[in-house]
Amino acid sequence: MRRLLLVVLALLTLAACGGSEPKPAADAGTSTAPTAEPTATGDLNTCAGLVQDEGRSCYSRELAAIVNGAGDPLAAVEGITQAAYADQSGFLLANCHGIMHTVAREYALRTGLKLENLMDSLPRTNDPGCSAGYAHGLVTAVAPEIEKQGPTVANRLCKNSETRYQRYSCTHGFGHAFMRLSNENIAPALQMCQQLGSAAAADCSQGIYHDYWFAVNGIDSTAKPKDVVTDPRALCGAQPEEFVRVCWYRSFVETAKGTRMESGAQIDEACSGLDSLQRQACVTGASVIGPPDPVNQLAVCAGLEADSDVVACIRGTKVQNLMNYPPEMSVDLIKACNTTFRGSLAIACDRWLGKTLGVVSDGEFRTTGCPKLQTAAARKACVAGVKSMEGPLVTFS
Repeated sequence: MRRLLLVVLALLTLAACGGSEPKPAADAGTSTAPTAEPTATGDLNTCAGLVQDEGRSCYSRELAAIVNGAGDPLAAVEGITQAAYADQSGFLLANCHGIMHTVAREYALRTGLKLENLMDSLPRTNDPGCSAGYAHGLVTAVAPEIEKQGPTVANRLCKNSETRYQRYSCTHGFGHAFMRLSNENIAPALQMCQQLGSAAAADCSQGIYHDYWFAVNGIDSTAKPKDVVTDPRALCGAQPEEFVRVCWYRSFVETAKGTRMESGAQIDEACSGLDSLQRQACVTGASVIGPPDPVNQLAVCAGLEADSDVVACIRGTKVQNLMNYPPEMSVDLIKACNTTFRGSLAIACDRWLGKTLGVVSDGEFRTTGCPKLQTAAARKACVAGVKSMEGPLVTFS
């Protein structure tokens, strides 16, 4: 049963992280006659079987029609999320986050969404795909009002989020807005995030590096950055220390293009020549594009030789992939820490997964999951991890 449920996770690997793909350039010397844009019907069956640019265009049109025609847009977003998980092809699930950025931003601009109403308009769900993309698009749309009130309005608004994950997503969304206000220039946008304080700056920067890759790829009406850097080693090597992990994390997610890290040796090769923080951050980012089943991710991490690499790899475990599955699977995941690793590595794993599973369960894992671990040391590390979830998440989507 567990393996059957995890089949769909292969399609979710980048969906949870908001992965996007660049649009292919037209062939030189060719031209095509313009075709009329099909009329939106709000029927997702219209897009069945379509992929790549054709699929994205179709789903963008139809999802916008669904949201624009709904009396309750949040109910519409919930329905879209359900449709994405039900889609047998997996294309909608894998692309929903990015598409909903645009759908929500355009909806907010059309309806005149105000900053004062933003929190009432955000989805009340921990879903990292369609719903999170919709939330980030709404925040991006009110960027001009954010500019008037100053960056710290993010702290005032996001603290009212109902769950820890929703607060993270809200803060991430403000990072997107800061990039739009900075004309897609990373440095001034990071300065805005830093004004939020150390507890929120790193999570805010997730939106910055996410929007940077949107801009590089021409997604969501972004402007091309002034100085485009597409080599993560150059890009992340130039970032302030507190944002290096985020930079590498988002770079791997956005530039993977179907690549999957299936072994410790692959991760080691991808991060060769790097050391210290840059090495650790690279290993974490590479882990994120590992197997979609987070238990299998841990097995890949065990193939790394240095303990510091193993711990960094564990940080990339995609617990978000289990959000919509029975809670027993989350318990199975953290139990794997103690069958895959030994000693201090097992404890480090228990603590990190305790933290991230605490985030996606809004703290409930402390009482529903941690007590099910077999040893007192594992239970203690798990609880400590859950308790730490209010701090910056840094490597999370």
